Amino acid sequence: MRSVGDPSLKNTNFVVIHGGGIFAAHTGALFARPNVYADFSVMPQFYSPTMLAGILRQWLTEYPEKVLFGTDAFALGPDAGWEMSAWLASTTARRGLAIALTGMINDDEITRARTEEIAAMVLRTNAAQLYKLPLH
Repeated sequence: MRSVGDPSLKNTNFVVIHGGGIFAAHTGALFARPNVYADFSVMPQFYSPTMLAGILRQWLTEYPEKVLFGTDAFALGPDAGWEMSAWLASTTARRGLAIALTGMINDDEITRARTEEIAAMVLRTNAAQLYKLPLH
């Protein structure tokens, strides 16, 4: 079985979906590999903004260019379609990201300008670059 460190896969990008879920701390360790990224889709559906902020802050402290936003929106049932799921995920993700970045500013780890850059990277730019999508 090959792993992300296999030399034959050095040109293959890996995206850890759902941030690794309950193994999110281990996901952060994988970021040291140049070809590993993570989306934190579905996590905002199950974690509070504060819990999500703790995970994001760990990741963003060292590897902000490796973190990708995603909603993983799905229908919650006959009375709650994917729209509700997308709203919940987007709202929680943005709040969690804001809490993480605010903490980093308050602890003098980053400037406000860098905060804005990181927010744009996570919410848009990182995915566009990884998947080679045009930004308009």
